[in-house]
Amino acid sequence: MSRLVRSLGARSCAVGRGERGIRAVIAVFLGAFALNNLDTPVFAILAGGSAAIVAIGAITGWCPTSLLGRTPAESEPNTLGYPEARQQLQH
Repeated sequence: MSRLVRSLGARSCAVGRGERGIRAVIAVFLGAFALNNLDTPVFAILAGGSAAIVAIGAITGWCPTSLLGRTPAESEPNTLGYPEARQQLQH
């Protein structure tokens, strides 16, 4: 497995096929709403963009909410040497 596939898989938030399927159905409904509102371009553009984002999430497993999250900062090791919940455990 390539590094790109592993990194995309590590960042995915879709649990399984069911959740991805639900996202695909939502993307279809948003796309239909966008096509239905072509007479009001503002709603059509917003719905079309949202449909594209949800469809990308359904196909790749990428989570749109990951755009809002921050990367965790590296924490300093404690003085006792015990692993803490905010530190990565070493195997």
